[in-house]
Amino acid sequence: MQFIATPGGDEIAIMKASEVLVLEGALMLYVAKNPDSNLAVRSLREISTANESREARMEAEAERACV
Repeated sequence: MQFIATPGGDEIAIMKASEVLVLEGALMLYVAKNPDSNLAVRSLREISTANESREARMEAEAERACV
């Protein structure tokens, strides 16, 4: 994982797909054990959304390459 600082002072985490899947799995387990953790639930939602978006982009690229 790499972190990049933006001009606005925020940070962006750059991760490999395998790292995202591990993080998503760990958050799923944590949320299952701690369902009242709002931060974990929000984090899981964000990670899952990012992962779904990545998968959709990969599928679109694969379809474009086959045409």
